[in-house]
Amino acid sequence: MNLKRLIPPALAMASVAVAVVGYLTVGAPAAAASAGRSTAVAIGDSIMDGHNLQPDQAWPAIIAHDDDWSLTNLAADGDGFVTVGNDGTTFLQQVRETISLHPQVVVLSASSNDLGVPEPEVRSAMVEAVDELHAALPKAQIIGFSAIWNENDSPPQLDQMGTDLRAAVSAVGGTYLDIGNPLKDRPDLMQGGDVHPTAAGQLTIAAAVQSALAKAGLVS
Repeated sequence: MNLKRLIPPALAMASVAVAVVGYLTVGAPAAAASAGRSTAVAIGDSIMDGHNLQPDQAWPAIIAHDDDWSLTNLAADGDGFVTVGNDGTTFLQQVRETISLHPQVVVLSASSNDLGVPEPEVRSAMVEAVDELHAALPKAQIIGFSAIWNENDSPPQLDQMGTDLRAAVSAVGGTYLDIGNPLKDRPDLMQGGDVHPTAAGQLTIAAAVQSALAKAGLVS
């Protein structure tokens, strides 16, 4: 399949080199996509939802599988596999909403919001969420990604979460991609507080995702 991406007009002059080769509809329910359009859902945290940015500046909105794909981004501030976010949900609630939308592709990521939660608890929650997703949507392509960190070295527990998510996604026949730490040594790509990337930081993440997809043979 081909990977298509959208760079919002507001970011057209950004220094990060990301090719504009397609169009992505953001926010429209996947199940409501017009006939013939492929559908995708993103499950994640505030980094995936583009905290303090416009919705179309978040990296899932920059990355799209073909120009006919429609994305519903369910990512929410504070959410994790275990950690309850600002809206009172976890990734499991996002999974259940995803199931109701019947998408063809689901992307999800480990989250730094679960740092400090005992690893076995996070691992168990990952397995529950991924298994429930696959059981309800056995034909959907599940793509897991490693968690995004800031300009510093990622904490060992976050790396372990990536290992655990890889196992959970691989167990149901999905694809896991480690995109490394694209924001490492780039404080200029972080908003105040060193937690959330700027618009240019989101573009940098999108470039890393594209590279990982290409190496996995998922894009041409």
